[in-house]
Amino acid sequence: MRMTSQRKKILEVLHQHDLPMTCDDIHVMIKDDKLNLSTVYRSLEKFYEDRQVFKTIINQKQYYYTGHHHHFLVCIGCEKMIPVGCHIEGKEKAIGQPYGFQVTHHDMTLYGYCEHCQ
Repeated sequence: MRMTSQRKKILEVLHQHDLPMTCDDIHVMIKDDKLNLSTVYRSLEKFYEDRQVFKTIINQKQYYYTGHHHHFLVCIGCEKMIPVGCHIEGKEKAIGQPYGFQVTHHDMTLYGYCEHCQ
């Protein structure tokens, strides 16, 4: 994939933020009249295929993208998202092995209530 200036901007936005972002979020942050939403979407999907970004679905609503591998705690009350480190990285092979399953990547979101909503 050719690395255009628009694609560089998309990656920069993702790498500057820990919280997951939608295509719309990224499009708004870049503030480039020549960049349309479909370009953001196509670029993110290609980056995801090439494992340059991570994709997760939160609250079964829409996809979110991140520039770093995180897991998330999501509050059911206020929908606050808290990034947390990965505690199974490097263990994927051992988890899938007894089932004859080759893990290529993983995604985890835990739902509950934040301190404020409890």
